[in-house]
Amino acid sequence: MNDKKKLTIHAGLFFILFAAGFWFLNFKNTFSFVSSTVKEVMDGAINPTRAQRLVEPPHPIKGIYISAWTANNSQKIKGLIQLIKETELNGVVVDVKDATGFFTYKVDLPLAEKIGANDHVKIRDIDKFIGEFHKENIYVIGRVQVFQDPVLAQSRPDIAIKDSKGGELWKDNKGLEWIDPSSRIAWQYAADIARDMARHGFDEVNFDYVRFPADGLIERLDFPFWDAIRPKYELIGTFFAYLNQELKNTAIATSADIFGLAAWRAMDFSFDLNIGQRLIDALPYFDYVSPMVYPSHYPDNFGGIKKPATKPYEIVFGSLKTWQDLKATTSHKAVLRPWLQDFDLGGVKYDHAKVRAQIKAAYDTGIDSWLLWNSSNRYTREALLPE
Repeated sequence: MNDKKKLTIHAGLFFILFAAGFWFLNFKNTFSFVSSTVKEVMDGAINPTRAQRLVEPPHPIKGIYISAWTANNSQKIKGLIQLIKETELNGVVVDVKDATGFFTYKVDLPLAEKIGANDHVKIRDIDKFIGEFHKENIYVIGRVQVFQDPVLAQSRPDIAIKDSKGGELWKDNKGLEWIDPSSRIAWQYAADIARDMARHGFDEVNFDYVRFPADGLIERLDFPFWDAIRPKYELIGTFFAYLNQELKNTAIATSADIFGLAAWRAMDFSFDLNIGQRLIDALPYFDYVSPMVYPSHYPDNFGGIKKPATKPYEIVFGSLKTWQDLKATTSHKAVLRPWLQDFDLGGVKYDHAKVRAQIKAAYDTGIDSWLLWNSSNRYTREALLPE
C-alpha cells in the first residue's frame, strides 16, 4: 500500500472517530439535559403547561367551589385538599374572574391590563397553585363570570348596559354593572381568558353569568347593541356556539352554568326565563352544563311545594329528570353536572342529610357528576362518602 492510500485511510478513520466522539458527547449532553429537565419538572422547578394538566379528567367529577379569597389563604387550601383526599371529592372550581370583574391571577391579555382587571391579583403563582392540586390528582376548573363585569363596564361604557333614565351605567340589585350580551368584545374577552387559562394548565373553564340580567330595574335596561327584537335565547345560543368554535382547538374542557329553573322547564322551548337561558341551547356546545338547582333559590309554593328549601330531594329530582327526555330529542355532547347546595338560607339549615338528599336525587335521575357550592367554602364533611 502506497503512502497516499495510507494517508487517505488514516484520515478517514480519524474523521469517523471524531464524528463518533462528537456524537457521543452531544448525546451525553442531550441525555443529561433531558434527564435533568424531567427531574426538574417532577420536582416542580420547571412547570410547563402540558405537564401540569391532568392527562385524563376523572369521571364522575365531584367538586367544590373555592373563592378568590380562599385561594389566597394557603392554610385553607391545604385544609380543602385534605378534605378532598379523604372523601369522594376529586375536583375544585376556583374563581378566575368573579363578580368584581377583577382576576384572581394575572392574565396575559392586553384588554385586562388596559382596564386594570389585573390590579387585585390574589394568586401570585398560578402555575404553582394549580400544581398543588394536580399533585393530588385533583381536577381544576376555573370559573369566569362573563356579562356581569363592573370593571369592563366602567372602563368600556360603550359596550355596557345603560339605565334608560339618565343614561348612567345600569346596576343590578347588588349594585353591579353589566355588559350587553351582544357585545363581540365581551365574547372575544371570554374566549381569550379561556385560552390564557389553558396555557396555565387549567383542566376546564366554567362560564357563569352567561345571560341577560335577572334582577334590578329590568324595565330600564338600555342596550347599546341588542335590538330587543332578536330572541334572547337565540343570542345566548349564538354566544355558546361562538365559544365552542373559538375554543375547539384549545386544550381545555368547557362548561356553562344555567339557572335551575331552566332545567326544570327544559322541555318548554319557549321558556328562557327572560334571560336567554335554555338548557337545549347549551348542550351541543359544552363538555359540561351545570344547572344551579339550589332548593333555597326556588320561590315558595313552587311545584306545589310550600317551602322548596325544606324538600331538597324533590326539587333537585324535579329539576334534573328532564335530562333523560332531552337526550332523546337533541344532539348533544354535554354531561349534565349540577351545582348543589351546601349552605344555609332562609332559616333552613343544610345539614348532611339535606346535602346528601340532593346527591341521591341526582343519582336517581341518572346523573353521577356534581358540584357543591358554599360561598364561604365551608363544606359538610359528614355528607361526603370516605375515599
